[in-house]
Amino acid sequence: MSQPIDFRINDYIIEYLESKGYSHTMNTFVRERQDRKEPIDKTENGILSEKEKEKERYENIKEEMLKHLDNGNREEFFQLWSEHIPSNVINNDSSIKSLEFLIYTHFAVYYLRSNISDRDEQKAQENMQIFRSYIESIRGRSISQTSDLLPLFALPYVPEPERHESYKDLFSDEWPVQLRKKVWDFLEWVVTGRSLPSLVELLQNGERASQVLVQINNENEELKYRNRETNRQLKNLSTDYYNLINITMELVETLQQAIVGKTITNDYIDNVCARLLLARTSGSLATSAGSSRSSSNDHYTEKLDFGKIKRDLVNLYTSAREKALLLQALRWKLTKAKSDFQREKIIDSFIGCDLLGCRSDLEQRAKIIQQLSSPIGSDAYYVKEEWARLINTLASLRKGRNYLAPNEALIICMQKATVSEASDTLIKQHLLAALQKLSLRRSVQTIMINHNTIRWLIPLLSHTDRLSDYTLEYGVALLMNLCLRTNGRKKCAEIAEQAINVLSSLLTHPNQETRPYVNSSLYSILTLKSIRSKAMELNLDSHLRSLIRVEKANSETKGQLEFLLNLLLKGGDQDGRQTSDNEQDNDDEDQDIMEADLDLADKLRATDKELSGETLINEHYISRKSSLNTILRHTLTNDMKSKSTLDPVLQRPTTPGQLRHATTAHAVDSLAHSLAMVDVFNSHSDGFESAIFSSSPRKRLSTSDEARISNDEEQS
Repeated sequence: MSQPIDFRINDYIIEYLESKGYSHTMNTFVRERQDRKEPIDKTENGILSEKEKEKERYENIKEEMLKHLDNGNREEFFQLWSEHIPSNVINNDSSIKSLEFLIYTHFAVYYLRSNISDRDEQKAQENMQIFRSYIESIRGRSISQTSDLLPLFALPYVPEPERHESYKDLFSDEWPVQLRKKVWDFLEWVVTGRSLPSLVELLQNGERASQVLVQINNENEELKYRNRETNRQLKNLSTDYYNLINITMELVETLQQAIVGKTITNDYIDNVCARLLLARTSGSLATSAGSSRSSSNDHYTEKLDFGKIKRDLVNLYTSAREKALLLQALRWKLTKAKSDFQREKIIDSFIGCDLLGCRSDLEQRAKIIQQLSSPIGSDAYYVKEEWARLINTLASLRKGRNYLAPNEALIICMQKATVSEASDTLIKQHLLAALQKLSLRRSVQTIMINHNTIRWLIPLLSHTDRLSDYTLEYGVALLMNLCLRTNGRKKCAEIAEQAINVLSSLLTHPNQETRPYVNSSLYSILTLKSIRSKAMELNLDSHLRSLIRVEKANSETKGQLEFLLNLLLKGGDQDGRQTSDNEQDNDDEDQDIMEADLDLADKLRATDKELSGETLINEHYISRKSSLNTILRHTLTNDMKSKSTLDPVLQRPTTPGQLRHATTAHAVDSLAHSLAMVDVFNSHSDGFESAIFSSSPRKRLSTSDEARISNDEEQS
């Protein structure tokens, strides 16, 4: 029989007091309970003893894991690690990720140490291969920018690392001792954290439940909103359908009369056309009115005073720090939005007020370009960096790219500002990433090619030791996108030797994220006969053969290299093939992804006397006069998806953010979409095949497709 609720609460209080060491208070409380003849034996002999048993069990597990660590038993250690260390604990703490990386490193070199008596070459190779696979995994890549660990990423590629000067500390006797101490501290923390008092667990569970309920309520409100929007659209479609049916029936009757000789006047045709136009216009007005009504009651986006925001961003009397903090707050509204739906409403409001002047506010645009072009001072640096971060964030969203892409002056300014950064600053990183994301658009590709981006980009990529992984990945991806164009390949032909040397060296770069872009860029330029000839002079074929011989771990990479070698040696008949310049944008197929890098390493911090983030927005920029429907406007996205057949390596423009993003979350959505659209896919199967050279998780290209390079390029 269960105890009354107040007795159970008292039991939990005793347990909590004991765990915190309040022995005097606990003893007094126990005596008072005994005086009242409350049953407390069950608590002392039941719950508390179970806690002790659980703690003892985890102590044994900890000792066993440390034993496996000392003896080099990799499989046994990670079996216990995966069973008893929650994945969310590792994923949410960068220091624990680093510890896991060091543990993998320890096992990778265990049998290479001089003080190990039973050295096993086979196990040494196996452990090193496991370490390499871990580096290439999502978890391993997530800490690739940690400077302390960066030299260890090259470990699997260094022959005899135990003799290499760079790894002297790693192979010292002190290194495994220090690692053991770190592992012991971590496991001790985990064991201590597991045995929480029941009272604390109840409170934690209550808080988590409250958060889940809030989230469910928000999602429910979002679904209700979407349901209203869908019903309104369905109603408009139904009205249009019946109007069109009536007009169609009337036209059929008119056609029958025309067959028997009755004349159809121009006035009648004009009348039908006017009715069709009226029906279409009425539908558009209904849609607009519906959106305005829903916007006026939209509680997902605050009624911001965008007039004041725009003025403060460019006003000469606004200090540099105030501008920087405001830009940071605007970016956070996108990167820290609670849902994709809320983020979409926020970017709609940014675009609706023409925040960057990309539509009609030419004065705003000119002042922003002036800030991006200005020399960097102490506080001015933060303004320029925050502009770069905000533009990169906008470019991460399809609607943001729709908004930014037509602004040629801003794109040229971004390119010049990127080039003007002498070192690999955060400004350069974010502007380069934004340019790459915008290069998904053909119009932007044309601007960059005409302004010699390739001539700047290839020398930049030749100094990989000076570049962060972020710059390297987006730089190579941008080069690939530009090389998809005929004029881009011709620009590479002007500096063919340098282009081939840079791309050839990148084939062996330890950052595996860059490999698809390097391979695709090489394929693109090797379709030109002049570049193939130069590549043969530089012995690229020998380099590819040597890479193919040593590539054993990744069959996909080996297949890519073999494909490149075949193209280099045999060329190809490109006569009569359509060039990539005739394709349309495929930007609709890229997902909206908020990378962690957008907020990473942001050193701008508000002082005690300054406001930042949501507090700054709520304090100074909430509109109390105008309603939201005067701010939000419709953003038209009329881009059509291309159904054209693509090259096996000359792939559509794509973005490194796609590789950084885990695809599991939308796998079910993709499957459902595939099932729903199976007839459409069957009718356009040539556009939905898989390929050996693809980095997009949503669309891969066919290995059977051939290059579509025109005859005039073959002769160049």
